Amino acid sequence: MLTSVAVPIAQEHKMLLFDPTGTSAKFFSPHNPYLVLTSLPTSGVWPTVLADFLISHKINKVAVIYSANDFNQSQAETLKSKLEAAKIKPVYYHAVPTDTSNYTVLIRTIEATHPKALIEFGYPTNDIAFLQNLQASGAKFNMVFTIFPGQQLALIEKNVGTKALEYTYTYPTPPLLVYNKVNYGMPMSEFEKIYTQTTKRPVDFLTVAGYNAGLIIQKTLATSKEFNQLALRNAINTFSGKLFTLNGLFKINNEGAQIGEFLPVGQFQPTKTGIVLHVVYPQNIATGKPIYPAP
Repeated sequence: MLTSVAVPIAQEHKMLLFDPTGTSAKFFSPHNPYLVLTSLPTSGVWPTVLADFLISHKINKVAVIYSANDFNQSQAETLKSKLEAAKIKPVYYHAVPTDTSNYTVLIRTIEATHPKALIEFGYPTNDIAFLQNLQASGAKFNMVFTIFPGQQLALIEKNVGTKALEYTYTYPTPPLLVYNKVNYGMPMSEFEKIYTQTTKRPVDFLTVAGYNAGLIIQKTLATSKEFNQLALRNAINTFSGKLFTLNGLFKINNEGAQIGEFLPVGQFQPTKTGIVLHVVYPQNIATGKPIYPAP
């Protein structure tokens, strides 16, 4: 919300805007050199690996429900496009208002289509309501995917409970996705140790994204030979694609959109003491195998 207001203001006043997590593709254009996305790829590319996972595992009956806003709609459209290119037509594809707080009837409607995977794209409040309603309904699906458990696990787990997250899939992000081989800033393990000792709070993705944005700003100021807005933007081009932080590879395109990072697919799997998130796709970075169908 705030980024959508900040982008045109920064462009109008010719001020470089460092954008940590505002990912709408509509923010970026070749005519605006005053925007740099630091800590996430644009939302339209988020489901790329998810689509590959579904296709490679021959999960060919997919239901998609998404909140009607740019952030979630762009993901739904990308997923639908990639599935249809593989000749997989979603058995259910439906938008709901972003303020939706009850998914019970929708879940029953989707259940009647007998999907092999149910994908829900929403904001944290949507994910919470969806997972609460799904657990209360008793409905079972072979695969359930939601976005924000992979970014704000403590928030989601507090509101829905550990049981509701068992076997669900998500996009893992740092600190659940651990990058310790870095060439700038602290590795994930060191940052997490120092942050938790100092603040007495756990690290979530928003914490990492903020720290990563600070690293990019620091590197920009250290690299630029002049202190003006376009010189700062040009300085970023000199280290784009070369900087690896606890958030992954920092690389932007000519519009300032992040293209170095990607979001894998992870699954929360039960243990004796709770749940653990395993990266299950792509295989070259996997830390476990998907449990599919869910018990």
